[in-house]
Amino acid sequence: MPDLLATALFFLTLLTVVGAGEALRAWAGWAPEASRRFVHAATGIAVALCPPFFSGPAGIYVLAVVFVGVNLVAVRRRLFLGMHGIARETWGTVAFPLALIVALYLCWTLDPERVYILRAAFLVLAISDPLAAWVGGRASGGRYRVNGQTKTIAGSVAFVVSAVALLALSLAFWAPEALKLQASGGADWRWIGAGALVAASLAGAAEALGVRGWDNLWIVLAVIVGLTAMHEAPEASGVALAALSIAVAFGLLSVRARFLDLSGALAAGLLAWAVVALGGVAWAVPGFTFFFASSVLSRLGRQRKHAAEAKAAKGSQRDAAQVVANGGVAGLLLAATLFAPEAWSAALYWSFVGAFAAAAADTWGTEIGTWIGGPTREVLRWRRVDAGESGGVSFGGTLGGIAGATLVVASAWAFALEASFGAASGVVPSGAALALGGGVLAAWVDSALGATVQARFRLPDGSLTEAPTRGGAALPLARGWRWMTNDRVNLACTLVGGALPLAALLSWG
Repeated sequence: MPDLLATALFFLTLLTVVGAGEALRAWAGWAPEASRRFVHAATGIAVALCPPFFSGPAGIYVLAVVFVGVNLVAVRRRLFLGMHGIARETWGTVAFPLALIVALYLCWTLDPERVYILRAAFLVLAISDPLAAWVGGRASGGRYRVNGQTKTIAGSVAFVVSAVALLALSLAFWAPEALKLQASGGADWRWIGAGALVAASLAGAAEALGVRGWDNLWIVLAVIVGLTAMHEAPEASGVALAALSIAVAFGLLSVRARFLDLSGALAAGLLAWAVVALGGVAWAVPGFTFFFASSVLSRLGRQRKHAAEAKAAKGSQRDAAQVVANGGVAGLLLAATLFAPEAWSAALYWSFVGAFAAAAADTWGTEIGTWIGGPTREVLRWRRVDAGESGGVSFGGTLGGIAGATLVVASAWAFALEASFGAASGVVPSGAALALGGGVLAAWVDSALGATVQARFRLPDGSLTEAPTRGGAALPLARGWRWMTNDRVNLACTLVGGALPLAALLSWG
């Protein structure tokens, strides 16, 4: 079938699905939540089934871009009430085609042999996601709070169990036969089972963390990363399963030690799986070094730091947003190794280290500077501020930041040599220097953003805080940009820390 005809038929199919959703709401009396789930499921199944009718992804790209734009307008103007007539705020109809664009690039444009992964991801999104919502809505108990949302154990279990079944069927029928024969010495059922369990578990964590409909993107990405790892190294299914066990244990221990809340444990568990399954020891050591050293450091001198913590938006127990702010960039760089050319491995590795060095420099600078005390000045105007204030720097905090970044880089050095990340070409010293310099520079960028655009809110007594609410009531903005939270400043910090080594090493070849 010509691609132009396939594109036209696929477009008509999607319009029919949307029209059916509108009819079910307007004429059959379905609630908007129900008609929305119908459209979600039918569209996802259509995406999963359509690739065999196309010779390339161009036509699907065009439709995905069109639907991103149409749904952006529809969400804002509340058009198509069968999808957008619900009371809660959600961007799911925008995230869905956006996820398709990303999936097309990673699983078709880069390597057409991975198209089956795209199909599997959207089958899970089409069926497991609405099934979890349907089961959760009928569950009478077993509720938990994560990322500001109420979830049900029954809904989460339904998601993972159905995802395992769907992924196993997808791998059995859609994965290339040569790949399945290569897996586990010819025991393809082991590879299929391991891939289904790993990808379903990652997608389950992503679904639990998703807010405002963005789980439509995170679920697809989680399945793609999990199955691409199995695709690229089919003989290493045992490693992926072992990494999943380590990630679960890491999350549970972190919650028990009160380093993380539940959302933070889920996010950190995803990152822990990635560094073990995708990276190995050389990647895991700097990541875990940052986490454990910074978590322990945050517990020291709690009484001395009490005044500064009262101004902060959050306490020392980290949530998902803080985990993403400190480790999200590093996680993306690690995931990129699955899709980037082999020649980029050293640059991606030292960028990964640089992102964690930046997170360590910022965290250690704040913790040690607040703990030690001493004169603190705003980094740009050099006026005196309280210890621990965002945008403030002190002698003790600066030394602490350098020490934190140095610890992360030093932990990576020996393992980088062993893993040959630039060892043969002498890249290790320059990579380490760039990671350290990027980390320290990023901490100063963090302070500059904290002193200028980071949001501060005014308390009733006139003092300022980084928390936008107090006792459930919204506080008035006193300075900065309302959307520029401390977590987003920290994310910018790690982005700078990772970007410097990446840009420099790639430009040097």
